[in-house]
Amino acid sequence: MAQVELSPGVHVVIGGDFPKCNTLVLISDEVVVVDPGCSVEALRRMLHSQDLELRDVDSVILSHIHPDHITHAVRLNRLSKCRIVANEITAPLFNEKEKMKEFLGFHKGQPARKSWEKLVNDRMYGALDAGRVDEALSDGEKYNVGDLTLQVLYTPGHLPDHMCLEILEPRLIFGADLDLTEFGPFYGHRNSSIDEFKDSIRLVQQRNYEGLISGHLEKPLVVNYRSALTAYSRQFDLRDDLVLSAVMGGAGSIDELTLSPIIYPTIPSPVILQFEIWMIEHHVKGLIAKGFVEEKKGRLEPI
Repeated sequence: MAQVELSPGVHVVIGGDFPKCNTLVLISDEVVVVDPGCSVEALRRMLHSQDLELRDVDSVILSHIHPDHITHAVRLNRLSKCRIVANEITAPLFNEKEKMKEFLGFHKGQPARKSWEKLVNDRMYGALDAGRVDEALSDGEKYNVGDLTLQVLYTPGHLPDHMCLEILEPRLIFGADLDLTEFGPFYGHRNSSIDEFKDSIRLVQQRNYEGLISGHLEKPLVVNYRSALTAYSRQFDLRDDLVLSAVMGGAGSIDELTLSPIIYPTIPSPVILQFEIWMIEHHVKGLIAKGFVEEKKGRLEPI
């Protein structure tokens, strides 16, 4: 399944797992591409099926600054002169890629930076290209695509700049990295937040949609999104339990906690190790705040 039409004018090109993502394509009076992280060939085939070309893209909208979601934005801009649209937090990060790197924790001198840059350039080539956002959106702002209306819904936690896009008619929501994958929530940066992620999940659950469009599932439309988000959110507590169990078993530092991976099944690269470290740090901070763990003389101990 390379593509699926969810309703008239609302299409998803399947990108699937990181380092790609699902791309939302809206076709009305104009052509809007949201999160161009699928393969360019898959996007081209989808547009051809609608008698369109890549050069017919009018706008690209970005849900957040992660490289797998912005991969082909600059390339599409070069091909079609399309507008690039993002929210007010994402825009300056897209405009200055060094700020983007620092925002994601990969500042100059950070040990995993070179490995991360290589991963991006090898697997998400184009994400670090120079480009500029033409229009910045704020929370709650509406964006019209012919007879379709999008509305910005800020959903931080995954990253501070993460947003979902509500499609008001039909009542759908593009969840981006509220993705409902088996892996579970990803919050592998210093500025990610488990508490904000949980709040964002509850926010989406409280709203009424016909379905949630995942940024990574191969079957992207989740109709029973409320129950799926509840199961997705349980991963936070399950991981808390695993981290606490490791501390109770004698792991007294972040380095010791990451000797046996807790979040990832394996650690194939320095980049994945860094993601594991940052996620474990969020759990340790939370366990300390909840009174389950304390730090004594530089060592983590259960209470």
